[in-house]
Amino acid sequence: MGNRRLLATVMVGVVLSAALMSSVAIYSDAIRDLGLKFALEGENPRDLDIEILSSSQGFTGELYDDRVEITGRQLATGVGEILDATVRYGRSDTFFLAPVGVPPDLEDDGRPRSHFQFYEGLDEQIEVVEGRIAEIASPASGAPAVEVMLGAKAAVQLGVAVGDSFDLHPFWALGSEPVKVTVVGLIAPLDPDDPFWFGVADESRFIVTNTSWPTYAFFVPEETLTGALTTYLPDLRGSFWTYGLVDADKVNSRNAGGIVDSVKGMSAGLKAEILRTTVNTELPNTIESYEEKLFFTRLPLFALMVQIVGIVLYYLVMVSNMLVERQVGEIALFKSRGASTGQVMLIYFIEGAMLCLVGVVVGPLLAGTAISLLGLTPSFSGLSGGSTIAVNYSIWAILLAVVGVLLALAALLIPAYRATSNSIVNYKQSLARPPQQPAFLRYYLDLGLIVVGAFLFYQLRQQGSLVTDRLFGDLSADPLLLVTPTLFMLMIALVFLRLFPLVLRVASWAGRGLNGATIPLGLVHLVRSPLHYSRLILLLLLATAVGMFAAGFRATLEQSYDDRSAYEAGAPARLTYTRGGSPPDQFVSQVEETTNSEGVTPVARMSASYSDLATFTFVSSDLLAVRPGEFEQIAYWRNDFAGASLEELMGRLVPEEEEPAPEVGKIPAGNRYIGLWAKPPDLLTNPAFHGRMAVRVSDENKSLWEFTLFPVGEPDTGGWQFYAGALDDPESPRNQGSPDPAQELQLDAIFFRFTQAPTGDTRHVFLADALQTGKALPAEDEFGFADPTIVDEFEDVAGYATIGGVSQLRQPAVLSRVEEGRSDRYAAKLEFSVTDQGPQLFGFRPRSGADAMAVIVSEGFLEETGLERGDATLLYINRQYVNVVIAGSFSYFPTWDPNGREELVVANLDTIQDLAARVPVLATGAYPNEAWLPSADGMDLDPEALVLPGSSFAPEVTTEAGLREEAGSDPLVAASWEGILFLSFASVLLLTALGFVVYSFLTAQSRSLEFAILRTMGFSTRQIFGLVSFEQIFVIVSGALVGTFLGMPLSGLMIDFMGVNERGEDVIPPIVTQVSWSTVLTVYSLLAVVFVATIVALAILYSRLSVHRALRMGEL
Repeated sequence: MGNRRLLATVMVGVVLSAALMSSVAIYSDAIRDLGLKFALEGENPRDLDIEILSSSQGFTGELYDDRVEITGRQLATGVGEILDATVRYGRSDTFFLAPVGVPPDLEDDGRPRSHFQFYEGLDEQIEVVEGRIAEIASPASGAPAVEVMLGAKAAVQLGVAVGDSFDLHPFWALGSEPVKVTVVGLIAPLDPDDPFWFGVADESRFIVTNTSWPTYAFFVPEETLTGALTTYLPDLRGSFWTYGLVDADKVNSRNAGGIVDSVKGMSAGLKAEILRTTVNTELPNTIESYEEKLFFTRLPLFALMVQIVGIVLYYLVMVSNMLVERQVGEIALFKSRGASTGQVMLIYFIEGAMLCLVGVVVGPLLAGTAISLLGLTPSFSGLSGGSTIAVNYSIWAILLAVVGVLLALAALLIPAYRATSNSIVNYKQSLARPPQQPAFLRYYLDLGLIVVGAFLFYQLRQQGSLVTDRLFGDLSADPLLLVTPTLFMLMIALVFLRLFPLVLRVASWAGRGLNGATIPLGLVHLVRSPLHYSRLILLLLLATAVGMFAAGFRATLEQSYDDRSAYEAGAPARLTYTRGGSPPDQFVSQVEETTNSEGVTPVARMSASYSDLATFTFVSSDLLAVRPGEFEQIAYWRNDFAGASLEELMGRLVPEEEEPAPEVGKIPAGNRYIGLWAKPPDLLTNPAFHGRMAVRVSDENKSLWEFTLFPVGEPDTGGWQFYAGALDDPESPRNQGSPDPAQELQLDAIFFRFTQAPTGDTRHVFLADALQTGKALPAEDEFGFADPTIVDEFEDVAGYATIGGVSQLRQPAVLSRVEEGRSDRYAAKLEFSVTDQGPQLFGFRPRSGADAMAVIVSEGFLEETGLERGDATLLYINRQYVNVVIAGSFSYFPTWDPNGREELVVANLDTIQDLAARVPVLATGAYPNEAWLPSADGMDLDPEALVLPGSSFAPEVTTEAGLREEAGSDPLVAASWEGILFLSFASVLLLTALGFVVYSFLTAQSRSLEFAILRTMGFSTRQIFGLVSFEQIFVIVSGALVGTFLGMPLSGLMIDFMGVNERGEDVIPPIVTQVSWSTVLTVYSLLAVVFVATIVALAILYSRLSVHRALRMGEL
């Protein structure tokens, strides 16, 4: 009892040890229950209910009863504890319905059908709109007369009234006598949304609207179906449903795992006992998905809790050592007077056991109370509804509390046992010469611990995660790897403790030249008793490091969720249309008008692929076509996504300026027809070759139209045939209308397409006088248009280039000028060879732009293809091959998932418009299908309000703010670490402050004589205050600085290994370590208040000590 104040501080540590250990189980159970409840509430209740369907089953009595018994037994045994009720429903096979005495018309596919159905407990769930409840039919020697009920809505639809009778002919026995039914009642469900109906009351039970023929769904008592009808039709079959209505409130963390196993076992058992039976429910998937999310969400929290408990145990060791050191003299006196080691240890064991008993009782209660109060915090409001959290004191919580107090008891007894080896002489020697190092440093045990920690850290580095795969594919957390961060932190702390005396000696040597005695005297005392000060430094170091890790972890997760939302959205807002149909500028204008926004940039998302037949390499990729200069102003980007900035990467996509190509093929406005003269080869004139000639034109918006040219009239005397087509009747695209006659057009291509041409020989065709006119087609006896306007005479073909990209052949055709003109000297000659590689399409088009475009690609694309920056290759884009040059690479790009199966290629949208749309028929216009917006403010996010003019497709709306809100809407993600971080901070702050106070109190008692003598030697109050302040500040600053610098890399290393999301996948983009300096400064400020108050109190105490009082407080 003489040390009751000091024992009270030990009791705080014991209680905290038990509380923190038990809080792992209590907090885990509370979070599991709340999170599971949230997950279940997010599902449609019908999806959680259990549906057992047995199809193509008989209705005979014994088989039917066995099926009912087996199904009910399996449900009751497997999941009976969570069911509110069970409902049985049955439906017969189809009957053909006809008026009484009239056979069904079997030739009519739309003939009426019917079936019988029953519900267990139907009478209590319906209202009789007209008539009465059907009676049970009695078996008869022939076809029974059956009373039936019909849904009131179905009766209106089918024109049925009470009293109407029908003949029902079984489809499998049309030769048998029909079953006569009479409608005796029209019914309706009391509540169509009642779980009893399993969500299908008005869909298929009371009225059937999903068939092309009239369906009469007749309700009968169950006994009618299994009695009279089965007696008459023994081979009558049907389907049976048993619904288990789940009460989600009965599902909790303690029975969830068993429920999953029971449902799976029940499904397997029913399939084995009853043929053609299936069990449908989303309950196991929901629970398993939640458990997986919980596993990955709690993983870093357990690692953090290990560190917190470690600090608590160290606090106990430190305080216990101080307590024992104060009593070493008493222990030595007991030993000198005959007390045995066992007797001394019994004293401490009794003291420790009493403290541990209090810890076991109070610790879990304290943890449960603190966790319960977390429900009042904003982080838990989504889970707890603003009330306290219900906690459960499971057996695991009590066992963990016992483990915590046993560890605390060991921390108390070990110092006491070491002290029993001291004699009076040893005790006197330790007073004169304090130990310089603890035993684990003297015997280099710290080096062994460093080796173990380094090995585990190496394992963690090799594995890349705290998660391990079990033998059968399950995920688990390796306990050894979970303590790795704690060992790593302890490794650094031990290294510091080994170097600390050296640092003190250097500081003491450097302070010899200082004026005054305060600082040199303080340094001398630090050098003389480094072990005494190192204990507090180690506590400060560990506490500060964990505080940095906790503060960094919270800030890092917040930033990670922001980054993930921005990365997935790509921009503040993104609209994705199912397909693009408008040129970029028109698309942007439509989007800006629809969304009432500015600064929209168009993006085309399509597929691209790389293939190398020589190495059998094929790489499938997504392609993102963007506009440099606009895209980088809107898109989300981080410097670690690539080795270059986004501005630099976009700049590489801009093509170099080239000399403009000659302008050819301009079609003036106001024309309706286009035509040209040609000397076609036999493969075009021979109908068996299925060849055709066509042209493609474009307008100023780069909209494309293709027109087939047909022969007009007979060839002239020179063998030239005139071909013409109407500009108001495009072959494709049909959904885009025809070109505006008042707009100037551009001849985009002249081409030939064959489907059955013979291969091998070189072929050629001559073209001359490409003409167009706004008048009618020429008459059969005329040669060409009556008043033609020459578009191009093909006197010079330098402005044209052959169409490439149909296949991987670099030059599929050759275009030249020859002296073979019709009205002039020259004509164009297109020479080509028909091969079996790719579509047989040949032609030429006006020369425009470069022949290759620059692209930037993902790092994975380079690895799979073996290409490097600067390499030229072919990519298959928009159904044609395009020459590209690799201009750069990246590791991450907004909206792209590197964990997916597709790589990514990024190109210039305007360049794609030209190079990837050069092959008629195959390559349509590469139009944008996404709009990236700089802001979502003021925009109506309803997809139906964002349908573009001329389209009926609503876009998919993705906003950065929406994704961030969705990520934060799951309170499990935030609350699961928010609460534990709060408890961790509170524990660290309390223990550090309490440890400092205890340390200072014991130091005051042990050094009272020293400071009293200093006062009698002339030290002033200010000097005493300065000496105490210097020693304490030196210790505090050393521990805090080292802990801060230790916590930053510790936080970074741990977050690297914990960089998985709640589904166990790598976080995209990678987590970037953050530090919440405001949180750190808050903790430091609170600790500083405690430290300053303690230092001032000690200084006042020391300054008032006199020699005669000091002699009574200690031994001279």
